[in-house]
Amino acid sequence: MEGDIESEVIYFQYCGEINTERVLLAAKSRCEERGIKKVVIASETGRSAVKALEIFRDTGVKLIVVTHYPSKTWGPKGDIPIGLRRKEYAETLRKLEENGVRIVQGTRPFAPPSRCINWDYPTPEAIIDKTLEVFGAGTKIAIEVVLMATDAGEVEPGEEVISCAGTYKGLDTALVVRASHSGGFFEEFEVREIIAKPIRRVRKLPEYKYEGWKGDLGKYYGIQ
Repeated sequence: MEGDIESEVIYFQYCGEINTERVLLAAKSRCEERGIKKVVIASETGRSAVKALEIFRDTGVKLIVVTHYPSKTWGPKGDIPIGLRRKEYAETLRKLEENGVRIVQGTRPFAPPSRCINWDYPTPEAIIDKTLEVFGAGTKIAIEVVLMATDAGEVEPGEEVISCAGTYKGLDTALVVRASHSGGFFEEFEVREIIAKPIRRVRKLPEYKYEGWKGDLGKYYGIQ
């Protein structure tokens, strides 16, 4: 790459699922501009992954979906199941895999078992986690899922990819990054470009009705 680069950045007024489609369209456009062939998507329930499949269909871009281990997260109407390998998402998982989407499941590098003792205890991983959150939850997760995809062998160390993630549910952040294994994070990983991110971070999740997050949480309870 020679010369300086000027490119558009989208700064969303709100965090959350309301931005999913715009994030994916912006990521697709950047793939076309830069010749990037892999996009990593963070998706706990498959909704963002299915939307990515629709938008990137017939582009030649390889989609890698990084999901949570089977678990649940709280919400305003009760717990929401997360993790694409839960039985509730069997049909979604089948659709993604039949269309060539690669699925990576694992534990977040910055949330290892040691954090179960006390989530805010200042372990090295917790310090990294909290530091990255100053850029927003989507930025933090976008970085983590590339580390996970590289550890799983779906992305090569040093490869330039786009990573899309978000705050709580949906997508609100897209980055161009230089990938590394989790063990090489400080020496090799690079955030090269910001494509989109919220202009401010959310400190409380939407079940507390924090006004900085927008999206339709109701559909996460309508599992088929």
